[in-house]
Amino acid sequence: MHPIFVGRQPIFDAHERLVGFELLFRAGHRAEAAVTNGDDATSDLLRSAFLDIGLPHLVGPHLAFVNLTRSFLDHEIIAHLPPDQVVLEILEDIEIDSGVVSAVQELKKRGFRIALDDYQFQVHHSPLVALADIVKLDVLALSAKALAREVEMLRTFGVDLLAEKVETAECYRHCQQLGFRYYQGYHLSHPHVIEGQRLESLEVALLKLLKTLQEPDPAPAELEHRIGTEPDLADQILRIANSPAYRDERPTEELAAAIGHLGQGRVRRIGMLLVLYNAAGPSAAVEQVMIRARMGMLLARTRNLPPAEAERYFSLGMLSGLDRVLGIPLRRILNELRLAPEMEQALIEHKGPLAPWLETIEAFEGPASPPPASGESPVAPQVASRLYLEAVRWSEDILDSLSRT
Repeated sequence: MHPIFVGRQPIFDAHERLVGFELLFRAGHRAEAAVTNGDDATSDLLRSAFLDIGLPHLVGPHLAFVNLTRSFLDHEIIAHLPPDQVVLEILEDIEIDSGVVSAVQELKKRGFRIALDDYQFQVHHSPLVALADIVKLDVLALSAKALAREVEMLRTFGVDLLAEKVETAECYRHCQQLGFRYYQGYHLSHPHVIEGQRLESLEVALLKLLKTLQEPDPAPAELEHRIGTEPDLADQILRIANSPAYRDERPTEELAAAIGHLGQGRVRRIGMLLVLYNAAGPSAAVEQVMIRARMGMLLARTRNLPPAEAERYFSLGMLSGLDRVLGIPLRRILNELRLAPEMEQALIEHKGPLAPWLETIEAFEGPASPPPASGESPVAPQVASRLYLEAVRWSEDILDSLSRT
């Protein structure tokens, strides 16, 4: 992972109530950013704000104002933004032509609100202004007379006006008298820089694969396709299918046959552990995760839980050690996987109905983790001890199969 930064400057209404934030590209904690390539800055901002940090953490329930260069007006990435919360700003250096107007029309059809940034009215811009919801005027760049003229002309289009670069109380009062609806500038609030962490492409791919493998009922063809796109993973599934623990009379040579032989549930479970094995290689942390996952499954079986229910206890054990294997904070992993609330509560807070199960799974790793009281544990202590030893033997068998060439 490496740190990423997003600037945000609050936008207020005439009663100084927070309306939203303009999101700004930043390369570090500096208040300003020197942008040499607008497209690169926009791309970085969109990824940082919507994927890495996440809109809820940046703006909460408020609006997010996002600058777009010409290249991004019809970029497919825009289709993935939430139109009910995002205001798209058309930058002032975009040459307004029929192509721009057409692209904005499509954005409006998708439900986006459109703002014109640092705008000064020209008659031939009328088709675009008619599509806009908000027009932002740089009050520092206009004289009092020019500002009043812009307000008068734009008012005929029925757009909401936003005064930006409001730096003094006097300027603020003047803009209020002119009837601006929104305000942005140092007089009200300076920009603040938010820092987050970006997952590397390998980490993103691993988490996507984990997410797919966790789905309860993937189609056999989809499961085969997902595993088949990872040659190491497919080879390892075949090795395990032919290991002493699982092999049939005849060797299994094709991935589809191995999936059929092992069963989809077992392939999903083993596949998730192999993803971690491939990420970190053989290590104590990987073996610990395998033991935890297997013990979660064994605990569920002793309680005669249905297979679909037992799967979540396998996942509970596996995910409890995932941060150590991948070197990613557990909260960041859970944000990507989007688990049930009780699963997250047990993993993050060690509370809730699944917490005693997790405590039982972890209790055999050292004296610092005593098992839960017998009334809280899902099984008696002596049963838990036996299951732990079974989980250790199973993990050793799997790792042994993988170490063979």
